[in-house]
Amino acid sequence: MAQLVCADDQPGQQIVILGTFDKALIPRWLALADPANGQVTLQQSHVENGVELITVGSAEAQGEAYRVVFTVPDTSWQLAFTPSHALIAQFHISRLPVLLLLALILLGITGGLLLLAARIPGLLTKDVERIMRGAGLRGQVQLHLPHLVPLGEHLRELLVEHKGHAPLDEDEDEDEDEDKPEQPRNSQSDNHLMHPLFQRTPLVEDEPDHASADTHVDLENADLSHDPVINPEEFLPAQIFRAYDIRGQAERELGDTTVSLIGRALGTIAADNKESALIVGCDGRTSSPRIKAALIKALLSTGRDVIDIGVVPTPLLYFATRTLQTRSGVMVTGSHNPASYNGLKIVLRNAPSTTGLMQRLRETALAGDFREGRGKASKADPLPAYLEEIISDITLPAPLKVVVDAGNGATSDIAPQLFAELGCDVLQLYCEIDGRFPNRSPDTSREENLSDLAAAVRHNHADLGVAFDGDGDRIAVVTGSGRILRTDQLMMLYVEDVVSRNPGTDVVFDVKCSRNLGQLIVEHGGRPVLSKTGHAFMREKMLETGAMLGGEFSGHIFFGERWYGFDDGMYAAVRLAEILSNQNQTLDDMLDALPQSANTPEILIPVPDDDKFALVQQLVDGAYFPEGKVNTLDGLRVDFNDGWGLVRASNTSAALTARFEASTEQRLRAIMTDFRDQMAVVSPQLSLPE
Repeated sequence: MAQLVCADDQPGQQIVILGTFDKALIPRWLALADPANGQVTLQQSHVENGVELITVGSAEAQGEAYRVVFTVPDTSWQLAFTPSHALIAQFHISRLPVLLLLALILLGITGGLLLLAARIPGLLTKDVERIMRGAGLRGQVQLHLPHLVPLGEHLRELLVEHKGHAPLDEDEDEDEDEDKPEQPRNSQSDNHLMHPLFQRTPLVEDEPDHASADTHVDLENADLSHDPVINPEEFLPAQIFRAYDIRGQAERELGDTTVSLIGRALGTIAADNKESALIVGCDGRTSSPRIKAALIKALLSTGRDVIDIGVVPTPLLYFATRTLQTRSGVMVTGSHNPASYNGLKIVLRNAPSTTGLMQRLRETALAGDFREGRGKASKADPLPAYLEEIISDITLPAPLKVVVDAGNGATSDIAPQLFAELGCDVLQLYCEIDGRFPNRSPDTSREENLSDLAAAVRHNHADLGVAFDGDGDRIAVVTGSGRILRTDQLMMLYVEDVVSRNPGTDVVFDVKCSRNLGQLIVEHGGRPVLSKTGHAFMREKMLETGAMLGGEFSGHIFFGERWYGFDDGMYAAVRLAEILSNQNQTLDDMLDALPQSANTPEILIPVPDDDKFALVQQLVDGAYFPEGKVNTLDGLRVDFNDGWGLVRASNTSAALTARFEASTEQRLRAIMTDFRDQMAVVSPQLSLPE
């Protein structure tokens, strides 16, 4: 428990009182519940799936269907109750009506199967005739039964292979037949067996021909070569399975076979986790529709239902997993990478992807032991609910002029609409979806990609400018004068707002953020928590600690207060607008009031993808910084009394990333020189800018 206290005689001075109590008291409180009735669990949770503190009683698996959760007012506690088998039995319902209903259903199914069994011989007879008659022709043959399509293609292949001639046109075949003597109906050359299944007269009259595209045998354009036996190793290169997502060159590394194998593996894992449906969305890249179609087909083949939400930013998919009838989903997106890339971001039971899930996904795909079934596809639009929830939560007392730079990404339609409905004067920059990204790179963490936004803000005298990456889970901010707020500075503004209402809360940030951020969190009564870089690692740490706020230097911002804890660039943008609208200061004034330091942006050092982790490990093994404290949580970070330096392997690209901070420019250069010298010992290609 935490309480922010202000001294009456010392204005401006604040302290945080933290109170704890013995965990052994909790079982006494829960002892009031009869354990025979079921299981009572006390859990601490700022977000879904919190940490269990104590459990009393027991319950069987069948009780999970009746599990209820109660929130304890004014606390982060929740009480969950799962009834026992004995308690459920007290509310037993007679089985007779259910059995009668099942009997009627079975009777109907049986009748349908009998009718189908009577129809199939006639359909099969007609299709076999068409295949035999059309095997030597050029063109299409329509069939009633799609399972016979491979047979027609195979017969066509054998004809070409053994007779050594091209297929005939239908009129050519008819001319030849006129010169041939007519064969008796019962001759062996008629290719019909005596069994009724192969007789010309069907047992049941056929319906008129109107076959679908799936029942066409294209004898002219069909691939006549046998499909080779697929070697999964060729289609599942290890490098596309990243730390927490799948990413690669869209056409070279994410072909339909690769996506199909991954989709079937994911559907199998989802089934193992009792997930019957998955939500699928995609960004606006030119390769995304193809990849999404292959993914949906694969998921359906495992018996998983699919809810297609169309072209959306990634946060809309996260939102849908919290508000629709399923907790799992897949986003087809290349995120901040160039247009030629694409990938998959996966949510399973509202949990972010992990390295373990990526490994299991690849292992399952390589093994090929997939679930089989026939799922159903449907469509949904989560946007109205998303906009309504944000608009009902955010209040802007004073209207703002905002420049929105969507970079032709997935936020192009939604972000301007969101700001407009909040009453802002919105100026749009690159807000037309174009998967080629013709105007700027989708990577908003690179400051050179924000130059057009800064110019537009200055030219239009706007209050601020916001930019989003390709799929909208990152944010970048520009002040009215065109200055770029780095994400750790942006986080300081959020800390002043969020921690003031939630004293004692944890705030998570990654190893690339300024040490000033941690100091500011403490000053406002929060607890700083350092995390590995990566949005999945950040979300894991948010769930683990129950943090109200988290931020990664690349632009991922996570709100556990008033939101769902996932990274959402658009929500982060309107939360900043709310802060600014409630102040009598400009964003430039607020930035000037923050702690200042000499620092670098994120520095990218290109290296081969296969070498990056080994290079960092060599740097760690040989590190010699006698005046600093070495931290290897994520790469090599060395903290000094007056600064720090970091070198780590990128999770998303073939590069090392580095960043440095110090109290003065002179000290900053000295720290960089120390790192530069030790990096040169590991490899001459590891160089830092002067």
